[in-house]
Amino acid sequence: MRRFLTLCLGLAGLALALAGGILAVRDRAAALGDVWYGLDPGSLNLLQAVTQRYLSPDLWDGAAVPLLLAPAWIVLLLPGLALLALGLLAARRP
Repeated sequence: MRRFLTLCLGLAGLALALAGGILAVRDRAAALGDVWYGLDPGSLNLLQAVTQRYLSPDLWDGAAVPLLLAPAWIVLLLPGLALLALGLLAARRP
């Protein structure tokens, strides 16, 4: 399961890095929020409503908004690389 998740995050991050590179040449890299909104705006709005109503408005403003404003490729590629590194470390253990 970890390998599948690593592969998915890594490939998605690389795909968005390539797309972000193309957009950066033209304008700027696509933010995670822009990509998510383009794919499914209803789920993004639902996440905001649930987070602000049932968890904390500060959690949305302090954690979710900066994450959604970050380039999408970084947000997906970094966890993918971290999982890859953990997988490689686990494979080296006897």
